[in-house]
Amino acid sequence: MISKALEKLLKQNKIKYEVVEHRKVFTAFDSAETQDIKLAEVAKAVLLKGKKNLYLAVLPAGNNCDFKALSKLIGDKVSMAKEKDINTKLKTKIGLISPFGSLFKIPMFIDKKLFKNKKINLPAGSYTESIVMNVKDYLKLENPALGNFSIKK
Repeated sequence: MISKALEKLLKQNKIKYEVVEHRKVFTAFDSAETQDIKLAEVAKAVLLKGKKNLYLAVLPAGNNCDFKALSKLIGDKVSMAKEKDINTKLKTKIGLISPFGSLFKIPMFIDKKLFKNKKINLPAGSYTESIVMNVKDYLKLENPALGNFSIKK
């Protein structure tokens, strides 16, 4: 089931979305494969730790973070957050990070490569469900900073 907080956020903002059930997956890559959709249509969320703050970066499932480009964009030297940061700050586990910074009250950055799609497939805080929504609605809801910070694996 998608997280209650996420469901509430989407309903309060009258965002149209579709819940997609799939077999249990632990990565965005597996999620794309299981749902038989392009990696570029599936977003993954990565928690980053900087000197000043925690940040959420959202990028295509088939790409990796370019930490140098992201650090420049953010204005803070960032690296991958530790598992304990995910557990304590986001109250979740690795593989369950939902790309909705507004739920966690942390700054969010999104890679422009995700805009090539009309719809976006997002992790919903569950190993067996994702949500699909319009990219425009997602951007309006989250209002993330935009940039180019992902590189093909």
